[in-house]
Amino acid sequence: MIRQLHQSQKTRGESTSSPSTPGNPVDRSEAVDVRLTGLTRRYGDFTAVDAIDLEVRQGEFFTMLGPSGSGKTTTLKMIAGFEQPDAGTVELGGQDVSGLAPYARSVNTVFQDYALFPHMTVAANIEYGLSIAKVPKSERAKRRDEALAMVRLEGHGDRKPSELSGGQRQR
Repeated sequence: MIRQLHQSQKTRGESTSSPSTPGNPVDRSEAVDVRLTGLTRRYGDFTAVDAIDLEVRQGEFFTMLGPSGSGKTTTLKMIAGFEQPDAGTVELGGQDVSGLAPYARSVNTVFQDYALFPHMTVAANIEYGLSIAKVPKSERAKRRDEALAMVRLEGHGDRKPSELSGGQRQR
C-alpha cells in the first residue's frame, strides 16, 4: 500500500511526503525521524504489509490513507512496537528499534477502542445483544448475516477480533 503510493509519486516526480507548512517545501537535508526498510508482516497466508520502504523526515506531516485491510494499522503497530515485523527494519531517529519493546521507543500512541469481546467471534459479537434481548436464534442468524453483508464482512463471522484488520474491526 505505502510502497505503491511512494513509487507512483516518485515516477511522477512528486515529493513523497507533505511539507509541514503548505507552500513551504521540506529541507531534504533534514534528518530522517522514521525509516522503514523492507517492512513486512504476514498473518498465515495473508500479507498485511508487503516489503515497504518509507522515510519521514523531521518536520514532515505524514498521513497514511488506504482501504480497509491495506496495512495502515499494522504498519503503525510495528512502528510503535506492538507488532513485530516478519522481515525488514524500523528505525527511529537513526536507531534500529525493530527488537525493542514499545516502552523503549519514543513513540506516542492513541489506541482505537472497538468495544468488541476479544474472546468471541465476530458473529457472536454481532448476536450478543440480540441474545440478551431474547431474539429467537433463527432471527439472530438472519440479522447477523445482514449486518455482515452490510459492512462487507461476509465470510469473516468465524474470526475473532484479533484476526481482523483495524478497519474491519471498526466496521
